[in-house]
Amino acid sequence: MIEILFSILLLILAINSIYLLVFSLAAFVKKNSDKPKNNHNHQNSFVILIPGYKEDRVIIESAKAALSQNYPVRLFKCVVIADDFSSDTIKYLFKMGVEVIQLRNDTKRTKAKAIQYYLNKCHIAEEACVLLDADNVIGTDFLEGANRYLNEGYEIVQANRVAKNQNTDMARLDSLSEIANNFIFRKGQRALGLSSSLIGSGIITKMGLFQKVMKGMDVISGFDKEMEIRLLEQGVKIRFAEDLEVKDEKVDSEEVFVGQRRRWNYAQWFFFRKYAGKSVQQLFQKGNFDYFNKVIQFALLPRIVVLGASAIAAVLSPFIGLSFLVCAVLNLILVSFSLI
Repeated sequence: MIEILFSILLLILAINSIYLLVFSLAAFVKKNSDKPKNNHNHQNSFVILIPGYKEDRVIIESAKAALSQNYPVRLFKCVVIADDFSSDTIKYLFKMGVEVIQLRNDTKRTKAKAIQYYLNKCHIAEEACVLLDADNVIGTDFLEGANRYLNEGYEIVQANRVAKNQNTDMARLDSLSEIANNFIFRKGQRALGLSSSLIGSGIITKMGLFQKVMKGMDVISGFDKEMEIRLLEQGVKIRFAEDLEVKDEKVDSEEVFVGQRRRWNYAQWFFFRKYAGKSVQQLFQKGNFDYFNKVIQFALLPRIVVLGASAIAAVLSPFIGLSFLVCAVLNLILVSFSLI
């Protein structure tokens, strides 16, 4: 019984390790082909959309960065969807020139609902949207870069989210996790012709597509995962803008880090159960491997769990048998190499 259980554990870890290794190697070997090559002169109009819930501490810095773009002022605006912000913060944002959408008191507050409220209730004339979190900071040339990607014909692009702070051990760990995500699930996926994963912020998209994909979305957590599924079902390819950085504030306490990961893991498991059957249908009936691959990602274990479990398995394997030792050590090498 112990050998059977250990074999199952090693199989699960091996599937995760091999998946990580394949896309890590792909990202390392192959250059990102998404970088714009054209010189189109069209300047898209943008709305920089920043939804936030009680984000008074960080929203001012983010809004200032959004307004400080080297881009024609008439072609962009910054909109903050303010959910439970203080009146002083809202007044300051107004003075800065930010358009503030105040949400009514609603017990069902979700990021998806906040975005839908803006898309449904407000007149939108802009051609494209940049979706940010309230703690995100973008450089002054961000819109110029985003415009180049849209002129290349890309409908939706995930920018390269990097750490804004590394002031604690937890923030540095969160930063390392982001780096691994960008390398494996964005750059690596694109290297093999698959769609980049979305993060939830730093998303550049055509407004029409954004309105379409957000319509009727009803999810408590993980709206970006629901976006991915809807886009991939339509055959839309998600690109990765490695050269466009969005500075994101990393969590600096263990309690917040654990809570955040718990929500993310719940969301992944929820979407795997919801779309596992449909992914097989998409693969065999429509040849949509991108969709199938995305659902497989939902089933993957967190990398820190794979690494830790692989190390424990390698330590315990000599007490079970030589063949188990060889397999466990090989698996530990694979997952370590993929992350390194």
